[in-house]
Amino acid sequence: MLLFHREPALRRTAAEVARALYLQEPAVAELLRALCGAGILACDDACYWYAPSEALARSVDRLDQAYRDNLVGVTHLIHDATQKSAMRFSEAFRWRKDK
Repeated sequence: MLLFHREPALRRTAAEVARALYLQEPAVAELLRALCGAGILACDDACYWYAPSEALARSVDRLDQAYRDNLVGVTHLIHDATQKSAMRFSEAFRWRKDK
């Protein structure tokens, strides 16, 4: 999302975004579709571009500023949330001695 926010005039393919973010194209394509569904990006057959409403654009502006001001804190927040979700999921399959 911030990749598009920082260069809003550019149209990008999923392959271009995947290369820029060092991610696999199928995963990026899924994320891009989700951003389109959320109203942050617009898309046609092959390209995606930044196209949020004014209110949503202001929120993304604030997120971008927070990311620039506190890169480590925002990164930890993202990864901690992801890790906690993964841990809760894995705990569901852990054998317990008391059972």
